[in-house]
Amino acid sequence: MSQPQFSPRIEALAAAGISVAALGGAGWLGWMIGWPDSFDPNDPDFVNPFSIMILGLLGVAGWFGVKAARNEMRHRAFGDTVLEIGPPGYLRLGGPFAGHLRVQKPVAATGPFRLVLTCFDVHQFEDNGEFKTSNFPVWTGERTAAAETDATQGLPFRFDLPASVGPEPVPSGILPGTGSRHRMTVHVPGMRKVVASNIPPVGRFWTLVAAAPTKGPDFRAEVVVPTDRPRGKSRLP
Repeated sequence: MSQPQFSPRIEALAAAGISVAALGGAGWLGWMIGWPDSFDPNDPDFVNPFSIMILGLLGVAGWFGVKAARNEMRHRAFGDTVLEIGPPGYLRLGGPFAGHLRVQKPVAATGPFRLVLTCFDVHQFEDNGEFKTSNFPVWTGERTAAAETDATQGLPFRFDLPASVGPEPVPSGILPGTGSRHRMTVHVPGMRKVVASNIPPVGRFWTLVAAAPTKGPDFRAEVVVPTDRPRGKSRLP
């Protein structure tokens, strides 16, 4: 089974793609409707939906452009990070989860490494007649490693997992029976939608994030943790 890993270069390429797409969208809008004479929000000629869309797309392009540059710097400084899990080789509730995060290049940390394991439930809700999903953290644990730890040999971790983190995921998000055939969400102004009732999630995933300050770009790696038993090699008798 291939080991889960985190590649800053892949993250950089994805962010760069979004940045180029947003920049292209802004250029296309500017070519089709004409660029505004002024980007001053107080200018009456600026206050129109298309000009605001152009400005928004330029903002998105700049945001993801910076993100792409930051991840490329991390790739050059640290390389990829590989998750090595101890027996049984995957995350299992009710027992220990231990292993190492092995970094490709040395990390000259100026402070301790923080390793955060988080479980996210994927909930489904209805918004303007469309079903959308949102991730909510339901359990988290944190461990630290000394700044002097050799990350190329592996950042060690061990978490004692609870027996349960909530209702088991149901693909439809609806429990059997007539009493649960609904989804309920509460919208708090200025915040994302929050699941308000005990509706089971439609999915669940775990992430392990390692971070540490350095004199250059801060080290950060995020790996999705496998929760399925590894498939063993079989042979005919």
